[in-house]
Amino acid sequence: MTPTAIPVPTRHSVLRVVSNSEMMQQEAQAADAEAKAASADDPVMSQLASHIRMRMTEMRNFRNTEGLGQRLIDALRTYKGQYDPTKLTEIRKFGGSEVYARITATKARGATALLRDIYLGAERPWDIAPTPVPEIPDNVMQSVDELVKVEVATLQQAGQPVDQQQVADRVSMLRKAAERAAKKQAQDEADRSAEKLNDILSEGGFYDALAEFLIDLPIFPFACIKGPVVRRVPQLKWVNGQAQMEQIPKMFWYRVSPFDLYWTPSATDVYEAEFIERIRLTRSDLLAVRGLPGYDDDAIDQVLARYHDHGLREWWDVNDTERARLENRELWARTSSGLLDTAEYHGSVSGQTLLDWGMTAEEVNDPLQEYKIQAWLVDRFVIKVQINPSPRQRAPFYISNFEKIPGTMAGYGLHDLLDDIQSVGNATIRALVNNLSISSGPQVVINDAVMQPGETDDLFPWKRWHTSFDPMITGTSKPVDFFQPQINSSELMSVYEKFSMMADDVSAIPRYMTGNERVGGAGRTASGLAMLMGNAAKTLQNVAASIDRDVWTPVLDGLYDMVMLTSPGMFRGDESIIVKGVNYAVKREQDRMRQLEFLQLTGNPTDLQLMGLEGRANVLRSIAGNLGLDHERILPDDEELRAMKQQAMNQQQPGAGAPESNQIPRPENQRAGPEEARRSVEQQTTNQATGRPGMRAGG
Repeated sequence: MTPTAIPVPTRHSVLRVVSNSEMMQQEAQAADAEAKAASADDPVMSQLASHIRMRMTEMRNFRNTEGLGQRLIDALRTYKGQYDPTKLTEIRKFGGSEVYARITATKARGATALLRDIYLGAERPWDIAPTPVPEIPDNVMQSVDELVKVEVATLQQAGQPVDQQQVADRVSMLRKAAERAAKKQAQDEADRSAEKLNDILSEGGFYDALAEFLIDLPIFPFACIKGPVVRRVPQLKWVNGQAQMEQIPKMFWYRVSPFDLYWTPSATDVYEAEFIERIRLTRSDLLAVRGLPGYDDDAIDQVLARYHDHGLREWWDVNDTERARLENRELWARTSSGLLDTAEYHGSVSGQTLLDWGMTAEEVNDPLQEYKIQAWLVDRFVIKVQINPSPRQRAPFYISNFEKIPGTMAGYGLHDLLDDIQSVGNATIRALVNNLSISSGPQVVINDAVMQPGETDDLFPWKRWHTSFDPMITGTSKPVDFFQPQINSSELMSVYEKFSMMADDVSAIPRYMTGNERVGGAGRTASGLAMLMGNAAKTLQNVAASIDRDVWTPVLDGLYDMVMLTSPGMFRGDESIIVKGVNYAVKREQDRMRQLEFLQLTGNPTDLQLMGLEGRANVLRSIAGNLGLDHERILPDDEELRAMKQQAMNQQQPGAGAPESNQIPRPENQRAGPEEARRSVEQQTTNQATGRPGMRAGG
């Protein structure tokens, strides 16, 4: 960084030169001292504010001393193809090329594309599965028993003997039909629940946040998604032809920049960590939350009054200025704006501290208990405190890594894995460009001793050189001579290609995974290339497994819990969420081919008779959904299929009456829900009451 001169008042007016990092540390110490002095004058707010400020200082110092902040800066530089200032100064001092070989950036883009294909493709990487043994409603089982009793009574009234084994078989058959109907209804309800859950994620911006998360994951040591964050948003409704705006609460997810997230130094995973997220608020943000539950209006008013004409900049990281430059944002260290630097704290606080801040005894039952809270700290003012509503009591941050390091939340990104290869690649490509530049034409040697005064060394066609030879002084050397420098492009390109191949091995993302057609050996055939891609995808499967475990499973479980608490009746409560991202990455193409083969193999009258129209339609729906087709606009639903089947039967047997059989037919819709099965049983009961027997007479 460029040193900054700070005037120090001395007798001789000497200037002491310090670096930007030292200057920012001095500013941070002064800001902390000012906050402590100010909090001493406000005993009501000082305890909670001091607690958050202390945690903030610990996390900030840990980030700077551990070097994670510098790793983030280096990773962003590498992705953007820029040298650090020290290296760039050395290159410019040498006078060579400043070209950058973007090996790491290429691998990062390839990894993001492959992960997007897994998680943002046509098929959802998760699903909701119903319980394997759903409960059958009591009224359905009661209808089954009543139906069998009616059948037995009818046979007895007719004077026919009743076989008890046949009665038991009849009861077993009806109960199995009811179980199949219950399983079908449970599956249908699970599918509808999955669609509702997917709508919540889509409207809340989860998939947009996931797309940005997948960009961060291969670049930085960690990537993070936050949510759900409940915000009130305006929604237009029409009532009696009049437009009305309503503020409704909605859940949102968004990507958190790795630069803005801090955690406790001793934490090894998300569940035991306390977090502070650096957010930037505007005056409009503060005005919009005045009067809402959990906010301190007096504290908000003091913040608005204190920073009415300028923003608030907190010292967070020694690389804040460099980060702003790399992200093409406002240089906070040099400019002032209306943004307010705010610390959003997620951690534990004693109940007494919350009572002192202003919470009621109904909210805080035990003063000695530790409560998980979310709080906003602006300077020394705590403007919001909210007890964590999640039943799992975890912070709303979901963190994962491209390559994990056991015992820490910061793993390895591609910058860490390819640092040496990237450095050698840069040196090689710079040497190649320099060599090509030097060897692009002949070098000229001019003997100044024989040149006439005023003679220039410009080169152009048909130039005449004016010289003066003195054999006793200059000898017989040429006044102007040419030689061709040696070109080493082949050797340098060979070195660069070797290290590029090493990057394929280290990153486990070979170039043929991202569409490069130059594959030798086994990759020259389709089966060989498929084998190579399958082996290379194993490392990507580890990454996908980490995303499933760190992001998808806790996000869906937390959302499921919140919906069950706030919107009872949307789910049955016995469903289970299945995350299939890593399995989808392994089996996607194989499953597609097998599904198409299954479709062809079962396309015969025998299998169609076994599956029925509804079974065949379910197969087509599944395959169409995997191919990204809208099966709802292609295939009719089950009700329409049953109506078509009944219409076809009526056309084949016009005027046919009820079946003349003393065996009550099995309910036609065995795949329907319990309610429809109940209706079928009731219909059979009605038929029995009208004189149509259901069971055969016993032996």
